[in-house]
Amino acid sequence: MTMNTTLSVYFGSERTYITLLNTAREGMEVLHVNAFPQTLRTEDDIQILSQIISKDLAPYFGMVQMVNFSIPIEKVYIYQVPNADLSRKAEIKALLNEEIQQVEPEKTADDFSIMLIPGHATEDGSKHMLAIMTDLALIDMCKKCFSSFKVPVKFTQNSQFSAHSACMLNYPEFANKTIAILGVQERFIDVSVVSEGNLAFYSLYGIPEQDDFGSVCAKILTSVLPQYLPAPDLALLYGEGLRKDLLDTLSDAVTIETIRFNAFRGLLSTTSLGISAIALCNKAAHVFPPAIGASLKPLQEKEIVYL
Repeated sequence: MTMNTTLSVYFGSERTYITLLNTAREGMEVLHVNAFPQTLRTEDDIQILSQIISKDLAPYFGMVQMVNFSIPIEKVYIYQVPNADLSRKAEIKALLNEEIQQVEPEKTADDFSIMLIPGHATEDGSKHMLAIMTDLALIDMCKKCFSSFKVPVKFTQNSQFSAHSACMLNYPEFANKTIAILGVQERFIDVSVVSEGNLAFYSLYGIPEQDDFGSVCAKILTSVLPQYLPAPDLALLYGEGLRKDLLDTLSDAVTIETIRFNAFRGLLSTTSLGISAIALCNKAAHVFPPAIGASLKPLQEKEIVYL
């Protein structure tokens, strides 16, 4: 039986999360999980983080066949491209170049990995796309953390879009329904709606100082999203800013089923998974969707265009 063993990593804003996964005929199996308080912020962090990851994975070192990683969505730029005509890629890139130079004048679009993801069609039938731009220098920094493994290393998606893929794996019973996916950080929330496996909505919302997470999320789910879409069948919440009291507050405020995103719900656990790893899976399942999703194909993979 052929097995593919992938080290799947999320370089979070507060911690670094790693998962070692086997993909076989029976499904995806978790061999190892861990989280470290060290994060990747500058070139100076590469060596120490590389040593920490290598030491932690020493018992599995020879098993790793590839490394996939995701990065926080706040470290990428996302722009909506209206009426996107993919036969005119040069024009799209020039437009994105202007946007980038407004925020980072010393850079151009060539300094970024650019992924165009189809969005929903508007009333007139035109297609909008999301352009997701990731700094190539940041991708290179991440790759350097795995130089000792001597295997292919690939950047796959940012945290929110990795969570989309992890959602489809872990909640297959909702594959043909509508799911709101909320990535919760300290002062902002990423909100996506995936409908029948396709991206139907994405936006970023700040949490004003005078407001709390629960009230902002309730407004989004009950007032904002209904302007664009039918009510979601499920709301999944994940992220380093999610707390139980916040989730309880939201659940009391809306009629939509709202649950903590369990990144390990649809995965198989190996008998070799240690007690501490099992405890981490149970306690921190809601911060691992970007790590699990990094090992999976993007939604609408065949429709995604790279510039």
